[in-house]
Amino acid sequence: MTVLPRKLGLVDATAIVIGDVVGTAIFLVPNSVAQNLSSAAMILAVWIVTGVLSFFGALAYAELGAMIPSTGGQYVFLRDSYGPLWGFLCGWSFILAIYSGANATLAVGFATYLSYFVHLTPLLFKLAAVALIAVLTLVNYRGVELGAATQRFFTLLSVSGLVAIIGSALLSRQSTAIEWSLPASGFPWSRFGVAMIACLWAYEGWSSVSFVAGEIKEPQRNLPLSLGLGVATIVALYVLANVAYLKILPISTIASTERVAATMAERTIG
Repeated sequence: MTVLPRKLGLVDATAIVIGDVVGTAIFLVPNSVAQNLSSAAMILAVWIVTGVLSFFGALAYAELGAMIPSTGGQYVFLRDSYGPLWGFLCGWSFILAIYSGANATLAVGFATYLSYFVHLTPLLFKLAAVALIAVLTLVNYRGVELGAATQRFFTLLSVSGLVAIIGSALLSRQSTAIEWSLPASGFPWSRFGVAMIACLWAYEGWSSVSFVAGEIKEPQRNLPLSLGLGVATIVALYVLANVAYLKILPISTIASTERVAATMAERTIG
């Protein structure tokens, strides 16, 4: 069996955790959440609750990754725990549905925000999304070192952009009246559940680091640390981003626009 070289350090692994999560989702999902929840308190609560759930999930993956520090993620966990059939089914479900669908959704999100800066015809919109997937596939095909460097770059870019957006809102003199009270009809459990699904999708991606556990240096130490540091950072960024959105935009505006961050930036930056 081929043994992959362990070239990824703690910074690389943490960049994978953060970079695979922080992307278009935090700019798209607040729209869906606001369509279901009409109170700022509930909006922040759903992001915190799902963030805590994601953190506990990361702790479980950290334990599994330390026990089975091999490349393959959930495939390896299921194969070694329940047998090859379950690993086989897991692998094919990732290829045919889970990751192919997630990558397509994120690529469409990229094209959606790109169209804010550059006019895209329907054909160019689709080509931009496909091109993003093709380029990143090629980068990862070229090797782990190029992939790690690219991951660090895009993680820094996405986090810096999100921090800039948060800072522009929190430092802005502009603000809107924030609706904190719950609906008169009581707590909307069903709508809160729907919003949780959207938020959990926005947190999706931190488990990707387990797929390269066989290429991480000192995995028993660095894999748990990268998951803990990465997910904690993501939860903090997401909650602050929503505080920023709610400070500048009414919930009705967040619910009616797909490009929430762009709309907020127009008001704070111009």
